[in-house]
Amino acid sequence: MFGMIRKFRKLIYILSFFIFIMLFLYWQNDTLQVTRYSLEYENIPDEFNGFRIVQISDMHGKTFGSKNSGLAKRIRKLRPDVLLVTGDMLSSTVNDGGAFIDFLDQFGNTCPVYMCLGNHEQIAKWLNDNGDIRVDYYDFINKVRERGVILLDNEKTTLTRGKSKIILAGLTLELYHYSRRDIEPYDENLSLTESYIDSVIGKKEDGFNIMLAHNPAYFKEYASWGADLVLSGHVHGGIIRIPFKGGLLSPERVFFPEYDAGLFELDDSKMIVNRGLGYSVINIRILNRPDVSFVEIIKR
Repeated sequence: MFGMIRKFRKLIYILSFFIFIMLFLYWQNDTLQVTRYSLEYENIPDEFNGFRIVQISDMHGKTFGSKNSGLAKRIRKLRPDVLLVTGDMLSSTVNDGGAFIDFLDQFGNTCPVYMCLGNHEQIAKWLNDNGDIRVDYYDFINKVRERGVILLDNEKTTLTRGKSKIILAGLTLELYHYSRRDIEPYDENLSLTESYIDSVIGKKEDGFNIMLAHNPAYFKEYASWGADLVLSGHVHGGIIRIPFKGGLLSPERVFFPEYDAGLFELDDSKMIVNRGLGYSVINIRILNRPDVSFVEIIKR
């Protein structure tokens, strides 16, 4: 009798452990976290004081609710003035861009949406141009634009409030700019330079400049160019976050990347690295929930 009771208790403990693990993984991988930032600047125009930015990145086919209605609803509740999308909203060899299109349909005309390209969009485009159409990059981009998204592919635009404006730039890095810099020998010609940024989007303009750049590895170069605020993604928070240490692994298989997630500052420049919505090297997140960045800009 007592032996049966002990076996039953053991079974209950095992089942409880597995249920806990399943709930924990669901919480970590399928529930959204809003990461909030309040950033102060002296050079922000008065009319942009309190400007509310929401940033998303690296969707890779991930959905939250039917047709991404959960994600759209969560962002609408933040009442953003603008939604900024920092690339990899599809995967380069998997036809999963419909998740982002569904989100845009659900989000509607809540606020203006601007987007830069990530490395996966660029790879998909390169494959299309070379005859591989597993993912139709051009169809995806056309659908994105049809829904009112303004794509900044090495382009600038202005955001206006009253008589004031701020500059928004979308930087498209070449694929070789994603090469690993921790391997010897490394060719410095593969690194991003300030002169390259000048050549593709022009020099920094007077006023407050926001840059969308998918890869955060070049924060020093973005700051040197003159970006007041940089929004990046790409690293997926390091996939698994180690307490007191940070993100474990980047998409380039670099352990503990320098810019993994959160807010970084260099002189007068600030960079926010969004942890992304979908998956990277492996289809799992631990201590690294899908991320929606909410940024409020304050006049100092």
